[in-house]
Amino acid sequence: MEILKEITKEVFERYVPAAKMPERNTSVYGRMTAMLEESYSVLIAELVSPAFEGAIASGTELKDKCLRVVCNDAFLRTARSLDLVLTATGFGIVSTESTAPASRARVDALIEQITINKLFTIGDIIALLTQTEGWGATAQASKAIPNLFYRLQHLRELTSLTTTTQNWQLAIGRAATADILLRSEISEEYMEELLQKERTATLENADIIIVRMCREFMGNYISFFDEAPNKPAIQRIVEQMETYSSSYPTYQNSRLYHKRHGERYHNQKEDPTFFFM
Repeated sequence: MEILKEITKEVFERYVPAAKMPERNTSVYGRMTAMLEESYSVLIAELVSPAFEGAIASGTELKDKCLRVVCNDAFLRTARSLDLVLTATGFGIVSTESTAPASRARVDALIEQITINKLFTIGDIIALLTQTEGWGATAQASKAIPNLFYRLQHLRELTSLTTTTQNWQLAIGRAATADILLRSEISEEYMEELLQKERTATLENADIIIVRMCREFMGNYISFFDEAPNKPAIQRIVEQMETYSSSYPTYQNSRLYHKRHGERYHNQKEDPTFFFM
């Protein structure tokens, strides 16, 4: 946890501007020590993986993103128990009996804003980790990228939903259903290959085309969940793979492909029974 020594009051307030206090006032930062340690431990255990903790120290951009998430998460874990008060420079802690805490609405809005910032940053961290050799084979990588719609950026760019934590939770569930639909069209084998390539930043040009089309379908499905799935979008994906099947060998060798292209039975003159298919 050497990296935690870099989270000074100045660093913490840079990543959580709402907690900025005058130089000698450490009211918020002073309450963060234990939570910073906990947030860092969770980040390593659930996202980075203990085996790749060293990658944080060696990567300037990755370290910056991880420090931001740790500070955001620590503040979020503590915010509701701090009796926050809105000051001229940010949110401080109530220090006198004559000062009332900030309204619940203001605190809720602050927590929502910081949570959204944290989720966007986690998406950036995942993107950087996929470029770290070996990380894509970890359990953390599988958890971070369970399907092709795994970053908050996807919600903002590919759906008509507003970017809120509530809509993100909604999108996660709908994306899982959309993933099942896509697997039935592009094959289980090829979807698993795409996810593994996504986790290791090794997508080839032909794969990138399919990933883009799949994400667009998922975004549409999430946006219009109560309506029928976008069949033309699915058809375009299948047509792309069928037209250029040699570029998609995993699909070409899948059970789904053979089912689609299996030779149909032809009745013979000597057959005792004729089959109509």
